[in-house]
Amino acid sequence: MTVHELHGLARSAWPVTTGVPFPRGQLRDATTLAVRPAGGTAVAFQSRVLSRWDDGSVRWLLADFPASVGAHGTQAYHITSGGAAVAAASAAARVQVQEQPGAIAVDTGPLRFKVPRSRFAILEDAQLDRHSLLAGPVGAALASGGTGLSAPRPPRTVLVRDRGPVRAEIELRGEFANGFDYVVRLHAYAGQAFVRVLFTFVATGPEPFTPLQQLAVQAPLPRTEKRTYRIGVEGQPAITGTASKAGLALVQEDNLGFRLDKRLRSGKAAGWLEVESPGGGIAISARFFWQEYAKGFQLQPDALVYDLWPPEVPPASIGVGAAKTHEFAVLFFDHTPPAGFTAALAAPLVVTLDPAAVVASGALPNAAAASPASSSFLQRLGEALPQVSARSAREKWDEGAGIYCPPPAQERPRTGAFGMLNWGDWNFPGWHDTTKGCDCWGNLEYDFAQVAALGFVATGKPAFHEAMTVAARHFMDVDIIHAQPKEPAWVGMNHPKNPLHFNFVRSGVDLGHTWTEGLLSFYYLSGDERALEAARGIADYLVRRLDTTILRANPRQWGWPQIALLAVYQATGDARYKNAALGYARRGVAAHGPTVSGEWKLGVLADALADTHAATGDPEIEKWLRQYARAVIAELGGDVRLYPAVAYVARLTGDARLGASAQRAVARLEFGAWAKPFTIAGRTGFRILSLLPAAGATPKGESGRR
Repeated sequence: MTVHELHGLARSAWPVTTGVPFPRGQLRDATTLAVRPAGGTAVAFQSRVLSRWDDGSVRWLLADFPASVGAHGTQAYHITSGGAAVAAASAAARVQVQEQPGAIAVDTGPLRFKVPRSRFAILEDAQLDRHSLLAGPVGAALASGGTGLSAPRPPRTVLVRDRGPVRAEIELRGEFANGFDYVVRLHAYAGQAFVRVLFTFVATGPEPFTPLQQLAVQAPLPRTEKRTYRIGVEGQPAITGTASKAGLALVQEDNLGFRLDKRLRSGKAAGWLEVESPGGGIAISARFFWQEYAKGFQLQPDALVYDLWPPEVPPASIGVGAAKTHEFAVLFFDHTPPAGFTAALAAPLVVTLDPAAVVASGALPNAAAASPASSSFLQRLGEALPQVSARSAREKWDEGAGIYCPPPAQERPRTGAFGMLNWGDWNFPGWHDTTKGCDCWGNLEYDFAQVAALGFVATGKPAFHEAMTVAARHFMDVDIIHAQPKEPAWVGMNHPKNPLHFNFVRSGVDLGHTWTEGLLSFYYLSGDERALEAARGIADYLVRRLDTTILRANPRQWGWPQIALLAVYQATGDARYKNAALGYARRGVAAHGPTVSGEWKLGVLADALADTHAATGDPEIEKWLRQYARAVIAELGGDVRLYPAVAYVARLTGDARLGASAQRAVARLEFGAWAKPFTIAGRTGFRILSLLPAAGATPKGESGRR
């Protein structure tokens, strides 16, 4: 494991969380493991199993440990045997969690706080070295529909997900009073005076769209005669000053400018604010602050407010069933933090894994490492991602558009795929494009998150890591139907490409546009449980949908469900998903023969059948696939999406001619500078390469589940 520091601040014993893969049968007891820096002694370490092989051995392990690395530097760490050494290291500095009748008490060493059970608070009774810096609990409030700010109701559940020794995670789930639910995940770290918060809201309806006027996190401050502040601005010195009795307000209205006390400034606020008085201070550092506009800070005489949606801008229109996660850190300090420290809280260390080891483990489906067969593909993939990102950042679109394009007087021009509900997705090109409605969003068609995850593992480039993170979070929040009072059977499924991401006017759900692999790859690499929940929600919907009588005329409507189901089966071992995939496969075979005739959508079905055959060994599917492969190469050339199944049959039969044909398809892939062809080419290339032995990759078929 190589830890990368990208922000420019030397980190000492900084918390790191990463997934680690293991080959089938290698590891059964994670307590035997240790983490050591190259040439060093064991550091504190905790782990949690994310996924197991069919024999019960560990497939993916979530590893937490403190890492030390220089500014813009790297540091290698190795996971080895030697659990006794870890026990000694972990005893030195640990986060402690006590489950009390009325609260969860957490002690990181310097920081103590509680999370109450009977009322909502992100945290309360916070003390830094036994000194209180707050005047009350850190809470939240939401305004919608002109009702004014209202506090969340007490949580339905308060759950300790992880309890140390390196990291503790506490999850709260409950509801606001006005059509929204909340999920709050709080992370605390041994030896650290900050907490990391993932705050998710979910629109539960019942109206198709609900206006969100304000969503605020509130930290009450003690009264003081003097309070100073420092505000981060990207590429510029921090804005500093002494707070007046009138307070201070910053609003990042869009990705082009922000207002400080109503005065417009060009540029981007960096998303952090430090507030200090003679006794110490508190800071908030938000990740993706301007990218997820609108955001804001308010420094009031008695509170620091972080506006996840500020009241100074027009309300956000939230579609029923949509969600959004905001990530930020809260830092407590008794002395002014070093320059760059608060900003670094929103810039986590990135861990890369040895791609050859990942491939050898077989734990990440479709992973590929550098080899003579894959080098050109990986080079072109790496060169294309910056072009895709640059295009997404400059694409023009109309925020005033609904399902249909508005008249000129109602247009609201925007530049770039930014905004609270858009960051991580891509837009169809062209002002007022009408692909599926006005200025349609792709909803990460073809699974952009999966291509980014595989690209990150194969190349180690941090840009792929960020692309994976924002895409997976967008998909599992905005593009999933988390609630739908009028169509409760749809809950769990994702939206196809749509204007506004989540409208139900032009189309409902679509079996030909569903993906879970990117969610699961993100889950494996990050441990984010919401990604697994979202993937299981899609799979559960597909299980329910199998035996309905709705017509499926399109071959990919039989194909994508198999791929989605089997990815979740591999992650969970739940046989329901494999059985449902086999049901889709048999119906797809009955509906569509293995003759190609230029129909690229048949390639999706064929790829899915290859996946299902690898998991089941079904002889009728194998017969279909063999006929299909012969038909594809008989026509010469053809759409590249026809060839993953050809590569599978080549691997199955050892037919070198089929393998060479699939390899030539990889050479023909065109990435372009738009996310859709980039994703098609990336997914197709990784899939083919994973099935060709010369590429040194591992296909899904060797998953250990049959």
